[in-house]
Amino acid sequence: MQHQRASCLAWVVLAVLALSSCDARIIRGLHQTAAGPIPSQQQRKLLQNPDAPALTQYGGLTMENIVPKNGYPLEKHAVDTPDGWRLNMYRIPHGKGQQPGPRPVVLLHHGITLSSACFTLLQPNESMAYVFADAGFDVWMANTRGNTFSRGNYNYSFRDPLYWRHSIDQYALVDAPAQIDLALQVSGAKKLAVVGHSQGSSIMYALLSSKPEYNEKVSVALHMGPVAFIADIAPGVVKDMASVGNDNMFQDMQMPEFLWYRLLAPYVKQCAGATAGAECMSALNNLLFGPSSLIKPEDFELILQTWPASVSTRNLHHWASMFRTAELDFSRYDYGTDCTSTTMFQDSCNQAEYGSLAPPQYELSLITTPTVILKGTVDVLATPADIAEQERRLQMAGSHVATIEYPGFSHMDFIWQRQTQQHITDMIRYAKQYAEGTY
Repeated sequence: MQHQRASCLAWVVLAVLALSSCDARIIRGLHQTAAGPIPSQQQRKLLQNPDAPALTQYGGLTMENIVPKNGYPLEKHAVDTPDGWRLNMYRIPHGKGQQPGPRPVVLLHHGITLSSACFTLLQPNESMAYVFADAGFDVWMANTRGNTFSRGNYNYSFRDPLYWRHSIDQYALVDAPAQIDLALQVSGAKKLAVVGHSQGSSIMYALLSSKPEYNEKVSVALHMGPVAFIADIAPGVVKDMASVGNDNMFQDMQMPEFLWYRLLAPYVKQCAGATAGAECMSALNNLLFGPSSLIKPEDFELILQTWPASVSTRNLHHWASMFRTAELDFSRYDYGTDCTSTTMFQDSCNQAEYGSLAPPQYELSLITTPTVILKGTVDVLATPADIAEQERRLQMAGSHVATIEYPGFSHMDFIWQRQTQQHITDMIRYAKQYAEGTY
């Protein structure tokens, strides 16, 4: 047994390091809407989810598996983007035992390698989506393109490198506007609150700084462990990948997808049990997000039923490029200055894309949406220097409302720990404060 645990842990760690060093229908309480034209037979094939067999084989969970069994209504909404993606959003329109009707709207946006499932995975009094719904909110959850629940693309198969030609820029400037617009259209609200975690906050920073009209659609932005200026991040995989250039290696090897569920599921499934779970949880947290003393080791097996949810290596390259500048850099994707080179993504250069040698910065000082930052005292991804720079730039626009500190919180404690929900209570208080006249 000890050998099996050691072997399982080794496989998990090596797997990570090797990759790094409106029609409607009601089915069992699921309300599904689809926007856009009826897809052709070929397009239907492209819209299929390649992770679905692995989810079934290795005990993975979908939103449809999780939410209704906890007693909450669930709606699935598809939104089509101008560049050919079909993204799935999920909605809990009201709390358990409540009646439908107008109420304030909140959009929850997950972090990197996660999905909407992270907001629903724990018990109803512990999971953010349920707590917000029971507090009187119409809860919407986004999924970034390419993750387990947003795999549909009208133009490319997931095996095509161009399917993975996306990073923060597309999530912020194409996907997030479409998701916000759909939530407002369906709910009938004038504005919504946004809650972001990690890269989910980065996406909202990029959107609100680039498209000023969306500051009029967001009542308040609530950011948990927000990441933007990453010069002093600490976790091994993220930092080492950027330092040694593994993100470039991925592109040279034409490996466009990273941490896909169907690859890791056979190995992490072996990490069942309290002891093996503790070892795996500790290893993965330290490698990817930093250590946690609050996440229960026995929850590892549950977490692995929805995580990881895939990420494009181009997105990792985007973050790694910003890290390598060693400056306070939160910018659009860096294509480089060699206009004669080609990559698997058929890229050109910054001059062709932006008309400048360097990519444009996302200027947080242009954000006018009231913004609340939630930070953990032992968060090694959203570092004190990063948070301080975010505060400084938001204060230039007068949009920084407050920063709340949570002692002992690490990066993933905002999502995966069960010991306290004070951070959720705090966000609900601010969301209600700014909700008047929004619905």
